[in-house]
Amino acid sequence: MGDTKHHTTASSPTSPPSRDSGDQPIRASRIHLRYDSDSHNVVAQLTPDPHAPSLSVELLRRQLADEGYGEYFAPDEGLQSVVQKANRAESGEYVIAERRDAHFDWTISPDKTAVYLTVAPAHGGTAPTRDGLRVALLEQQVPEACILWAALDEVTAAGQCQDLCVAQAQPAEPGRDTYFEPLVDTGLELQLQEDEQGRVDLRELHEFVVVEQGTELMRRHPATAGKPGLNVAGEPLIAKPGEDVGFGKDLAGTQVSPQDSNLLIAAIKGHPVLMSQGMRVDPTLKVHNVDLSTGNIDFDGSLEVTGDVTSGFVVRASGDIVVRGMVEKAEIHARKNLTVAGGVIGEELGRDEHNQLRLRTQLRAGGNLSAKFVNLAELAAGGDIHVREYVMQSHLQSQGAILVGQGGGKGSLIGGRASAAERLVANILGSDANVYTEVRIGTANPKRRLMESLRQAVALCDHNCQKLEAALAAMGPPDAHGPKAEKRAKIHNTFKAQRQRRQRLQGLIQRLVARRQASQTAQVDVRRQLHANVNITIDGVSHTYTHDMGPRCLVRRGAELVSKS
Repeated sequence: MGDTKHHTTASSPTSPPSRDSGDQPIRASRIHLRYDSDSHNVVAQLTPDPHAPSLSVELLRRQLADEGYGEYFAPDEGLQSVVQKANRAESGEYVIAERRDAHFDWTISPDKTAVYLTVAPAHGGTAPTRDGLRVALLEQQVPEACILWAALDEVTAAGQCQDLCVAQAQPAEPGRDTYFEPLVDTGLELQLQEDEQGRVDLRELHEFVVVEQGTELMRRHPATAGKPGLNVAGEPLIAKPGEDVGFGKDLAGTQVSPQDSNLLIAAIKGHPVLMSQGMRVDPTLKVHNVDLSTGNIDFDGSLEVTGDVTSGFVVRASGDIVVRGMVEKAEIHARKNLTVAGGVIGEELGRDEHNQLRLRTQLRAGGNLSAKFVNLAELAAGGDIHVREYVMQSHLQSQGAILVGQGGGKGSLIGGRASAAERLVANILGSDANVYTEVRIGTANPKRRLMESLRQAVALCDHNCQKLEAALAAMGPPDAHGPKAEKRAKIHNTFKAQRQRRQRLQGLIQRLVARRQASQTAQVDVRRQLHANVNITIDGVSHTYTHDMGPRCLVRRGAELVSKS
C-alpha cells in the first residue's frame, strides 16, 4: 500500500506539425487512453489528426471520467503538459493518471496507551474498510479489546483521516477497599407527631433499638484485587488492590460468627452502636418512670425511660439515655447521647457570689443532648445541644454547637447564658422585655490571664494618676523657688511616669487583641430577631447590643464582631 510516484514519459520524439494529403497543416493531436496493469498508470497516446479539436484540462478530465479513470490520481500539472503537447499536434505516450490504493500511516504513542492513524485517500484503488483496518491493527499486535470501533467506522465513512486515535489502552480498575455493611438500624428515630395543642402522642414514636443475642449486626466485604488493564501493545497494566482491613478491636457485646468470618453477630442482648470498623452492643435497661418505684439509677449500659423522670431523682448511664416524657427538677448524666422527647422543667436555687442563677435541674451528656424545650435548667454536652422550641433562663454549655429551633420549632433563647465551642443558631435571641442574655462562642483566649493583669495595671495607673492630680491641686499654684517646689517636681515626675506606663500597657493590650486568631466555625446565627440587652462574645471579643436587630450571622473579625455577608 505504498505510494507510487507518477512520471511523464514519451514513447516517440516530439515532431513538428505535419500536413495532410491536401497539404493542410495538422494543428492538434487526438488522445487515446490505455491502462497499464503492471504500473497501474493511465497512458495518453497522442496522434496528430487534422480533425482533432483543440483540447483543455477540463476536456481531458472529462475523457478520463468517461473512460472509467475519473477517480484516478491525475494532478493538473501533468494534464496541462499533455494538453499543451496535444494542442501543438505533437505525438507520443505520456502518463497522466495513476490508480492508487489508500495509504495507511500508523503511530503508537511512547507510553503505549494509544494508536493514531493517518489515511491518505484512495484514487480509484482500494478504500479503507472496517475489517481491513481491524486486520491491520491485529497484525501490529494491537489487542482487539483496545480497538475503537467508532473510529474505524469514521475512517471507513470518510475514506481518510489525520492522526485519528483508533485504539486505546484499557486502564486498570483499582480494587475496592474493605467496607462494612450494617445489617441493623442503630439510630433512634424520634418522629414527633403533635396535635393542634402541641401535644405529642408517644405511641407514634419509634421503639428504642434492641437486638437479641445472635442477631446479625454487620457484614464485612473484603477488599478486591482490582481488574488489570491492557495497553495497545498487548502488555498487562497492573491494578492497585484495595485496602483490606478487618473488624475493629473494641467491639464489646459482639463476636465474629463461627460459620462466617466476615459476619459480626451480637453476643448479648442490648443496644447496637455503630463503630468505624464494626459495631458494639451495649446492654440496655428499660423502665417506665424514674420515681419511688425505681429510686436513683446508676446503670452500666444504655437506658430508656418510657415515661418521665420525676423531681428529686438522679439518673446515670454509661451509654445512651432516652427519656420519652418529661424531666422535672432532676439530674441526668449520660456518658454518650441524651435525648428528652418532652421538655425539661427546673427551678432556681437562688444566686451565687457572682449573682448568677443556681439551677437545680442538671442534664449532662458526653455526646449530643436534645430536648423539646428547656426552662431553668443547666445543660452540658460533649457534642451538640438541640432544643426544638425554646430555652428560658438556663445555662447551656456545648463542646460542639447549640441549635435552637431546628425541625420547625419556635427557636427562642431567652435569658441565662449559652456557651459553645463552634456556633449557636437560634431563630430569636433575647426577648421583647430586654431580658439580659449572654452568649459565648469559640475558644477562650490563651493569654486571657495576661490580658486581665494588663487591664488591672492600667486601672491602677488611672487610680494613681487621680491621686497624684489631687495632690498637685492641693499644693496650690506652682512656685519655682518656694519650699514646695522640689516636692511638686517629684509628684509631677511620678504622675508623668504613670501616664507613660499606662500608654505602654495600653499598647500591649491592643497588640494582644490584634493577635487573637478567630476560629473557622465560631459564629452566632440569628435567623429572625436579635433583641436588645444581648451580650455576644466570639473568640474573646464581646459586644452588647443596645437595640433590636433583624436576622444576621455574626463572626469575629479582628477586635470586632461583624455580620458575615
